[in-house]
Amino acid sequence: MLLRNSFNGGTDGTAITTGNSGGSSGDAFTNITGTPTYVAAAGTRAPLAAEIGSNDSLAWRNITLAGREIWVRLYVQFGSLPSADDWFFELNFQPTSGSPTAVGRLMVGPTGTISYRRTTSAVLCSIPSAVTAGQWVRIELRVLIGTTTSNGAADLWVYQSVEASTTPLQASVTGVNANTTLPNEAGFVYMPGVVILMDDVAATDQGKLGPAYPAVIVQPASTAEQAQPITRRKRRTLGQPASLETTAPIRPVKRRVLGQAVEADTVLPMLARKVRTIGAAHESGSAAPVRPAHRIVVGQAGETDQAFVISNGTFVGTAAETDQALPVTPVKVRLLGPALDASMAAAVRPGRARTIGAATETDAVAAVGRRKIRVVALATEGDQARPLRLLGRDVTGVDGPRRTWSATLARRWGAEPPRRTWSASRT
Repeated sequence: MLLRNSFNGGTDGTAITTGNSGGSSGDAFTNITGTPTYVAAAGTRAPLAAEIGSNDSLAWRNITLAGREIWVRLYVQFGSLPSADDWFFELNFQPTSGSPTAVGRLMVGPTGTISYRRTTSAVLCSIPSAVTAGQWVRIELRVLIGTTTSNGAADLWVYQSVEASTTPLQASVTGVNANTTLPNEAGFVYMPGVVILMDDVAATDQGKLGPAYPAVIVQPASTAEQAQPITRRKRRTLGQPASLETTAPIRPVKRRVLGQAVEADTVLPMLARKVRTIGAAHESGSAAPVRPAHRIVVGQAGETDQAFVISNGTFVGTAAETDQALPVTPVKVRLLGPALDASMAAAVRPGRARTIGAATETDAVAAVGRRKIRVVALATEGDQARPLRLLGRDVTGVDGPRRTWSATLARRWGAEPPRRTWSASRT
């Protein structure tokens, strides 16, 4: 059980009722008598407090304690001190019918003494000269209702520095008759002829309440103006929480751990993807075998076709023929590393080729006309040359260029005897 009211949700000058005492003020009072009023307050009590005049009271009724202890807190300012001891707060047991039974009372005397009493005359503990008229004080009370008339207890604190956490004004008592009847009402009541201001009143069975609004120290602003303290705000302290409400548990959320990544939910498997590695290229699917293709070996291999001999020509040195066999008909080939193009190359067409080496034709060489012939090197043409006069046709090779021979006969005259001279040309 925790009941609190700050009176800040009201309107200055308006009467406090059960209907308007809740909301932003806190827990609404369940029983009100007279016309207690919202009034403006200054300092840490701003903006509003409650004014209780003659015949006015505010009470929470039908409260239920979890055990046998109750803690009470109230901020109070007496317009004047009473002429005789009188009470301004009471714990009662309200039956469903009949008169209430007083369990205990907070009282103030003409000299400002604060005391807690089981009855008007049965003082359990007191603090002399604790309050002064016209000044705010914070009063806190703890009462242990006994199971017998000899095992009750009470503690009383008065804070003249209203937001302080400690005070030297304290009184305690144990092993006393603090009544055996559990209260079900906490009431803030009037004193005849005395105007009382009250603020931030509270009652609970959970523990000592402490100040309603701990002072907030504000460092001076960068300007010459003094920063004002923040007032009338609920504050969450670091360490032990000042609020007594049960803290809601932290709701679980999905989180991602850096390092070994995990999630609270089941991780979906990664979809398969085709991967191409760099280096020995491959794909995750089975690679198709490379189909065979025609290739030409570069090296000492020669054409396999037999070379056609050159007919009716002069003797030349080894491999002196300037004509070259036509190259193999080209086929476009794309090399993929060691693999060749999958298409089959067309067969090589036969062409004229001259073998390079010492091999010669076995036929005897015939002299050309009446010309001296110089044999160059050891190799000679294997074919028997014929006289140029017998030529009169084109000489061609297989898929090679055409060679044309022509001859003319000219007479030369001079002092010497006449002789025939031959000249030849090739195109």
